Amino acid sequence: MANDPETMKPYLKVIPLGGVGDFGANATLFQTDDTSILVDYGLMFPPDARQPGVDYYVLDPDELLDRFPNLAAIFVTHGHEDHIGGLPFLLKRHPLPIYTMPYTAQLIRQKVPSATIHEVTLDASVTVGGFEVQFVGVTHSIVQACALAIKANGQTVVHSGDFKVDALPGDDYPFEWTRFKQLGEQGVDLLIMDSTNAHKPGFCPSDAEIVDAIEDHIRQAKGRVFFTTFSSHIPRLKKLKHIAHMLDRKIVLLGRSFIRHYMASLDAAYLAHAPDIFVSAAEAETMPDESLIFVVTGSQGERASALVKLTHETFQGLGLKAGDTVIFSSRTIPGNERVIALLISELENKGVHVVTASKSPVHTSGHGYREDAAYLFALTQPKHVIPIHGEFNFLLRHYQWLKPLLNSRQQAHLIQNGDVVVLKAGSLELAGQSGISLIPIDGNQNLPLPTKTIRERKDMMYSGLIVISACVYPQRVQVRCHGLVEEREGDLADDLAAHLHPQVTSAQCGLALKRAARRFLRGRFFGRPKIIVLVDGQFT
Repeated sequence: MANDPETMKPYLKVIPLGGVGDFGANATLFQTDDTSILVDYGLMFPPDARQPGVDYYVLDPDELLDRFPNLAAIFVTHGHEDHIGGLPFLLKRHPLPIYTMPYTAQLIRQKVPSATIHEVTLDASVTVGGFEVQFVGVTHSIVQACALAIKANGQTVVHSGDFKVDALPGDDYPFEWTRFKQLGEQGVDLLIMDSTNAHKPGFCPSDAEIVDAIEDHIRQAKGRVFFTTFSSHIPRLKKLKHIAHMLDRKIVLLGRSFIRHYMASLDAAYLAHAPDIFVSAAEAETMPDESLIFVVTGSQGERASALVKLTHETFQGLGLKAGDTVIFSSRTIPGNERVIALLISELENKGVHVVTASKSPVHTSGHGYREDAAYLFALTQPKHVIPIHGEFNFLLRHYQWLKPLLNSRQQAHLIQNGDVVVLKAGSLELAGQSGISLIPIDGNQNLPLPTKTIRERKDMMYSGLIVISACVYPQRVQVRCHGLVEEREGDLADDLAAHLHPQVTSAQCGLALKRAARRFLRGRFFGRPKIIVLVDGQFT
């Protein structure tokens, strides 16, 4: 009924648009009757190689803006690509204001210099429409990561962002357990919580616990050290800077993404400029091998990374050699196992000493384990809790171990991308679906890829492409073919020429060539290669 008191109660809708049921494209929409705000807008890397030319996916910005025309602002928890990578496409359509911490702001400005960004501090409280949003510090594998406390229409939601509980962050941004405890005492209606590592038992080890192992390996190295980790892990670079100072070594940064994050950390005043520690590759040429640490991209074996180019001796005149040490301070992302194994084999074949996290404690995650999640749950004491960030099996395991922690007044919920969660007077209900499509992006051009283009590329990838060029002369036709092994190209060209009448016109030639090529290929090849015919330089 239109005047039903229940339907008239003020509500807060929470709609996960990405990152719930898959990894990446993290985005969550919060909506009241007159205003919407967005938390994060990331990209998602393709889960496999079956989409040729697709570098990543983003949520369709046109669909988002059509569906939620009252979108008023974006709040960003931290600067990883799966949380900010889609912003250039959304801001191109609609220049929304962004609220985030200074380091994240610098990373976004590198992507979108014209963006309207309001830098905040951890004690900030931002009001947009009927929303009040507070930033709460958490520990993660990037500078200035935050959780958000979002209040609207009498409801309070805590969005954990990506987090771990680190009791030993040093001078890095700590996990603000007192703030979370205060929020719990005030009353939290819903906690939405990172599930990435929630299936692992115990607490996630602190980054401080791996410093000694890294220092030992560098101290024992007789020659150059090449250190690779995720380029956004500036807190680890800060610890490496301290190690370099103690061991009287210099640091050389190699790889654009490392330099980009380093510059952002300087602009955000997280790192101080240290010319006595950081030197250029040119300056390093005159220094002894045992005085150098090269911090390089390539922890996942990316083809264009500094480490891979160094392995093949194609990086600015530099190359790896026997006696060097390579430290992989990173985990292997699922799907990259074979590539990294081959890279390590190449390195060891060169006489390079390789250290990995499977051999020595030189890496720890930025995502909390089961006890990290249980601690956040205990601090906030929410009425409702929803696992987010991860594929369905991650969410399911998180949900299953959460259930025994619940008291009689608490509930856990398992949802997926697009589910509409409605909070009203402390109750929670699911009210249908409002999902947003993912669109594929060509990263070289930063442009969406039409479905037709992807389909054509897949056809060519699996079935091949043959280009037939013909020149029509008086009394004869010259035919050339490309796309087959050399012997077959000659066979096809001869067969096509034999099927053409010497007096054929240019207009007739194209159709005749395509038909003859189909006859020739039938039974000789698997699949149906795409055939392109040019007659006298013109497509037919």
